[in-house]
Amino acid sequence: MLAEELRIAVHAATKAGEEVLRLRREGLRYGHKGGWDLVTEADIRAAEILHDALTGAFPGDGWLSEEHTDTSERLGRDRVWIVDPIDGTREYLQGLPEYAISIGLVIDGQPALGVVHNPATNEMHAAVSAEAQEAPELIVPGRRFDVLVGRGEQRWDEIPPLPPGCRSRGVGSVAYRLALVAAGKGDAVLSAYGRSEWDVAAGIALCHAAGLRATDIFGRPLPFNQRDPHVRGLLVARPGLHRQLAKHIGRYG
Repeated sequence: MLAEELRIAVHAATKAGEEVLRLRREGLRYGHKGGWDLVTEADIRAAEILHDALTGAFPGDGWLSEEHTDTSERLGRDRVWIVDPIDGTREYLQGLPEYAISIGLVIDGQPALGVVHNPATNEMHAAVSAEAQEAPELIVPGRRFDVLVGRGEQRWDEIPPLPPGCRSRGVGSVAYRLALVAAGKGDAVLSAYGRSEWDVAAGIALCHAAGLRATDIFGRPLPFNQRDPHVRGLLVARPGLHRQLAKHIGRYG
């Protein structure tokens, strides 16, 4: 199921990653778009590559991307590609290997496929999540849990309160954070900041495929392809740890 979609998305992410690395090596222009949001030539070029590859292969699907003008046309589509050409543009410009190309396919409002590619580390995380089930959790007494948060959240101490046994670790791109946790290189992702759907759709698909539970910061489900494509924070972990974190955060909400 979705094998061809996954193959084409991985190929597109690889091609976009090569271009992003080339532009980083050779030098590129950048600027701001509305407030503090950064945009570079690489964001625009990667957006073109991904759009051409995915809409060319699947012309009947909807499209939502950070670097394209949003329209209501996608709301009438069952399948929608939700894409961030570079999640973590600031880290990309700073030369920190914590950014990612993020490609999600949402079907009937739920993430069904995710590709998160970090060109700087040559990591490709890809999975189909449509038939995944939450995985059982092994409780290890005395174990410490790594909770991945944003670099800015870590720096400015804007992290929701964590229960005993949990420690925060700052990582740049939220899509990359989700991919790391799905791959077992962290235990949870937590953010009180609002996010755009393109930041998290692919990573949530990866986490679902790995059996993790993903909700907003208040423990509510995360629907996608909304008219206003934003989510109210993020809490992702295996079911037992998710319950522990949600309960602890709720005491201070």
